[in-house]
Amino acid sequence: VYAIIGQDPEHGDGVGRLTCIDASTGKADWTYDDIGRSISTLSVSDGLVYAAEYDGDIHCLDAATGKEHWKHETLSRVWGSTLVADGKVFLPTEDGDLHVLKAGKDYKVLATVNFGAPIYSSPIVANDVLYIASMTHLYAIGKK
Repeated sequence: VYAIIGQDPEHGDGVGRLTCIDASTGKADWTYDDIGRSISTLSVSDGLVYAAEYDGDIHCLDAATGKEHWKHETLSRVWGSTLVADGKVFLPTEDGDLHVLKAGKDYKVLATVNFGAPIYSSPIVANDVLYIASMTHLYAIGKK
């Protein structure tokens, strides 16, 4: 079980912690303290945990050990959660940017796309379509 702590964003930035808990014993396997407060849901894929903190950083950690592989700074507040799909990590920001990173241990920025309005929700994928909801529009991105 992976859990990240947060607090109401009205309180601004603050101390955070990501913990891996053994579900059979209830004891912590590892903790990661080099992270700020978060209001996001974690993504777990291919032995990696992706965590977004409210101040705008995305962390990629080894799911078994908690070792950090990389950290990406978005330079904006994050209200939504990471999404891992199609070998990519997606994270929207309050500045209206969608950050697209290569999923995996090796850090690589693939794109940053601006949607022209804040994005406070999490992206989702359904039926091979990526959905992004900004403050003004709902986008459906897929193959023709």
